[in-house]
Amino acid sequence: MDPIVDALPCGFLSFTDDGNVVAANHALLEILGYDRSALLGRHVERLMPAGTRIFYQTHLFPLLKLHGHVEEIYLALRTRTGHDVPMLVNAARTLRDGIAVNDAVLLSMRQRDEYEDRILDARRIAEEATRAKDEFLAVVSHELRTPLTAVLGWARLLKSGRLDAETTRRAVDAIERNAEAQATLIGDILDFGRIISGKLRLDVAPLQPVLVVDAALDVVKPGADAKGIRIATALDAAAGPVSGDASRLQQVLWNLLSNAVKFTPRGGRVQVTLSRSNSSVQIVVSDTGEGIDPGFLPYVFERFRQADHSPGREHGGLGLGLAITRHIVELHGGTIRAQSAGPGRGASFTVCLPVLLAHDAPLAEPAPSRRVAQPERASPRLAGLHVLVVEDERDARELLATIVADAGGRATVVASAADALQAIGRERPDLVLSDIEMPGEDGYALMQAIRALPPREGGGLPAIALTAQAKSADRLKALSAGFQVHLSKPVDPDELVVAIANLARTAVLAR
Repeated sequence: MDPIVDALPCGFLSFTDDGNVVAANHALLEILGYDRSALLGRHVERLMPAGTRIFYQTHLFPLLKLHGHVEEIYLALRTRTGHDVPMLVNAARTLRDGIAVNDAVLLSMRQRDEYEDRILDARRIAEEATRAKDEFLAVVSHELRTPLTAVLGWARLLKSGRLDAETTRRAVDAIERNAEAQATLIGDILDFGRIISGKLRLDVAPLQPVLVVDAALDVVKPGADAKGIRIATALDAAAGPVSGDASRLQQVLWNLLSNAVKFTPRGGRVQVTLSRSNSSVQIVVSDTGEGIDPGFLPYVFERFRQADHSPGREHGGLGLGLAITRHIVELHGGTIRAQSAGPGRGASFTVCLPVLLAHDAPLAEPAPSRRVAQPERASPRLAGLHVLVVEDERDARELLATIVADAGGRATVVASAADALQAIGRERPDLVLSDIEMPGEDGYALMQAIRALPPREGGGLPAIALTAQAKSADRLKALSAGFQVHLSKPVDPDELVVAIANLARTAVLAR
């Protein structure tokens, strides 16, 4: 018996034209209750009840001899103990060493029903996944187009030149606000992509959780104040430390707090507590808002799941935030749970993180959030600096040149790697600011070509990569290619100016 045939989950039986059984696999022996030695050599008709035997003699065997195969034939075989087992049979007639042998594959009706149930379950799951995907794509389309409508609409009104000073200020505020909302949505989609591909990485260090909570509170307080929502805190500064990624944990807290503010009506209250509970740090964010229906509570952390998918839903979002939050918490070895007494009775989210009992490294602090407004700079910081801007998108080129000029610098703009090398040959800049993805030679190829130049011809030029490729692996690839700094799009103008100034100053000091 071939080992593969013997391992088949369905039955297999071979018999000659005179009816002698010459082979049977393990599955068939199990179904019929025979030892292999007891079945081999037995006449195949002795395995059949009377009705099946007549059908075999008058229909099955004659058809098999006539056509060489039969398909989807139903019959019964009798077990060693005398029970009849309904079977679905497919058989084929072959010649082996000049002898006709009939090979039959037999599937018990019980197995067939089980397989059909599995197929139906798989189909149901696939249909649910397709429906969830379609709903998600519809939500993504809506959520991305909504802020884009505001951005394009206000931009075109500004272009008309008909707006007064106050309306112009409101237009600029609306464009900035909606662009930040769109950047947040795109960030959630990218984080979700990293999660499902297993590529979300943490930069882990000892940290005090109270600093993470404070940083997240700074971000959401303006929005809470605008809605008249009071945020109360009870934070134990000595509750930590924990081992974690400060920026990712800040993302967790910001998500929970922003949800609390979003789902709490005007005049409501949000409570944040931080405490030590045995060997864990416990952070609780609770609110007096809309609450969660008990039927939806078990699914609140599932991706794409939202309590309200209707087109007229009051609150936006992709349904990814809490799924991302749970994943980040679990990557830290922690847990998160949601509680609510029901609609209109508020909700509470509890994050538990393991305490770091011993540590020698200095404590990390969360980075300032990009959502916090930065103070306006007092004076230009790029005075006297010549920056070569390499960017294939026209609008982006103009924006970067304007940022450099606004900070007191001088910008030369080019659209390709080849043009950049020619520009360096004509007049060596102080610094290169380059995109990565460009037609023809990309930013990596440009940097390799620059680094291959002699130092006196620009081979040592300081360089910044400004790119939409924002993963940690992209950063490492850019640094390996010769860039000293990697910034992801969209970039804050002040952050870009600071990066250019710092890198240029470092390059001067290194000479």
